[in-house]
Amino acid sequence: MDPEQLSSIGIQLGHGVHMRPVGSEDVDQVLDAVTRNYDHLRTFMEWAKPDYSREDAELWVRGAAHRTGDEQPMNFCIFREERMIGTVGFAYFDQHAKVTEIGYWIDSAEEGKGIITRAVECLLELAFGNLGMNRVQIRCADANERSAAIPHRLGFVMEGRQRQHIMRDGKVYDFLIFGLLRDEWSSRQSAKVASH
Repeated sequence: MDPEQLSSIGIQLGHGVHMRPVGSEDVDQVLDAVTRNYDHLRTFMEWAKPDYSREDAELWVRGAAHRTGDEQPMNFCIFREERMIGTVGFAYFDQHAKVTEIGYWIDSAEEGKGIITRAVECLLELAFGNLGMNRVQIRCADANERSAAIPHRLGFVMEGRQRQHIMRDGKVYDFLIFGLLRDEWSSRQSAKVASH
């Protein structure tokens, strides 16, 4: 799927929530969402810093909105009506091995509503259905229980633990690695259809 096709994707997640690819017009929304959620994000997101600036937001948006190759990240903003409440996306693509990784965060006021689960499901359909990936992985700190619940819920296999792998906010955490293969995803999709 080329960048032009990608720019036209808008995905409804239900209850007034939708996601779409990051656009150059999103700088102010990104800055507002990150600064409003700094205390929520600082523990597990290395890019969340107390002096997160408009320049930081511009740099991220510029990179996300102007993909120039098949291996670059592909990011989406999540909105409730017109207000940005988080992001979800593919961190990279290994086109040779057909592997990608999904990352995400959500506004603290929107946690526990199933939004990220629905968003990740949409990216799995995109990865396996449109982008030709064979493996999708999700990695997160072991103490980030809400983040780790997403791959568990979606049928990922916990494949490993990188011990004392990351330092966030002055503490060292293990990193958990979850993987889902195309065949496993296809089997789950078939089972869903059969149960309806």
